[in-house]
Amino acid sequence: MAYVGRFAPSPTGPLHAGSLLTAVASFLHARRAGGEWLVRIEDIDSPREVPGAAGDILRTLEGMDLHWDRPVLYQSTRVDAYSDAVADLLRNGLAFRCSCSRSELRALAVRHGAAMGYPGTCRSGARREGPTAVRMRVEGSWEPFEDGLQKTVCPPMPDGFGDYVIWRRDGLPAYHLAVVVDDGFQGITTIVRGSDLLDSVPAQRHLQHALGLPRPRYFHLPIVTTATGEKLSKQSGAVPVDLDDRSNAALRVLSRLGLDVPVELRGASPRVLWEWAVTRWSVERLRGMTAIADAPATGTRAV
Repeated sequence: MAYVGRFAPSPTGPLHAGSLLTAVASFLHARRAGGEWLVRIEDIDSPREVPGAAGDILRTLEGMDLHWDRPVLYQSTRVDAYSDAVADLLRNGLAFRCSCSRSELRALAVRHGAAMGYPGTCRSGARREGPTAVRMRVEGSWEPFEDGLQKTVCPPMPDGFGDYVIWRRDGLPAYHLAVVVDDGFQGITTIVRGSDLLDSVPAQRHLQHALGLPRPRYFHLPIVTTATGEKLSKQSGAVPVDLDDRSNAALRVLSRLGLDVPVELRGASPRVLWEWAVTRWSVERLRGMTAIADAPATGTRAV
């Protein structure tokens, strides 16, 4: 199967150093494989979306010479596909409606301990009228898997405790469902993303199997952290990528990815730097790493 990779940001703010690293790594991995690199805007969580952020992210990617191979896919245009998938899962008895509120589940967790998962309360049917979520039935344990970088084997999950939400009570599709349906729709073969999403793999693989979709290969990158070890994000004070200093931004990313750019290329455009990096790219440089410290561009690896 031909390689198809993707970068799938949520429009909750501008592109920063952490998200740029993910974009560049997934781009280089696709180009090294001679495959396609797609961009998908995951804009289904409207309460968290920042107006104008999607356009800003795309302009920044273009300004950094990261050009995608198909039209951008917006999840907000795909709600009917998610709804159809949920209907199929309900019809086949693989999912069920749940009327439990978050406050009820929090109370149960407090009563039974923090490790308490969903206790299967509505597995035989929703307990009351009104809006419901939809949950997947998880029987037995999660299926073990091996990540391309982190080599993580998923721990077992007891019966009934792994039933996860695929459709929210507020009428929005859940993250796992939308990602899996769209990865199948776009023919994604390889997913390169941050290790903060590693815990989402078991549910997504479970859902891929239930929907009869191929399973991509996963590579979970080390996340970029602040000086105090906190994930770099808008909440931790991450600043947007500065296109007026785009060569240094590209140098900084390549340094974090273990690629030492020669002196004669410093100051080159991102396009030239990506062309140099593709021929030297190996994701193996990052094997087993979980974090990369944020640091100025020096042309040497920042770990």
